[in-house]
Amino acid sequence: MNWKNPLIIILGATGSGKTKLSLELAQKFNSEIISADSMQLYKGLDIITAKATPQEQKLVPHHLIDILHPHECYTVLDFRNKALEIINDLHMKNKIPIVVGGTNYYIESLLWKILVEDPGNPRISVPGISPNNEHELSSEELHKRLQQLDPNMAKRLHPNNKRKILR
Repeated sequence: MNWKNPLIIILGATGSGKTKLSLELAQKFNSEIISADSMQLYKGLDIITAKATPQEQKLVPHHLIDILHPHECYTVLDFRNKALEIINDLHMKNKIPIVVGGTNYYIESLLWKILVEDPGNPRISVPGISPNNEHELSSEELHKRLQQLDPNMAKRLHPNNKRKILR
């Protein structure tokens, strides 16, 4: 993510007023809204997701709403890649993207690349840890190796958080 370009993020629980605020900001700044809600992607879930109404969606352009049928799968990596594409397009138009939603992991994937591994960009091999044995090692062993390789990251991660240590 290029931090030289502005980006507005509105994060909160369902029904907390995110849509109203995002519409006000988008109209004020002549911008567009990108949904970061894992359920608003799906058609037919309007009420349970507190999705912006069709009238609200006509006020300003919305992205990543009603793009999937309920049986389709969509990963955080799919979200990140599509959202970054939209964000870049909006920046090219000199617009400030407004990312709105309650799916924390979606928003975190935009802010911190380390949280999402792209299959097209496999992780770097770590000495002593192969893809075949990494899950056999204890969290403590992995955390000790992380301390040797990246002490700053090791300080940020709990020694029992094996999933994040492996990333």
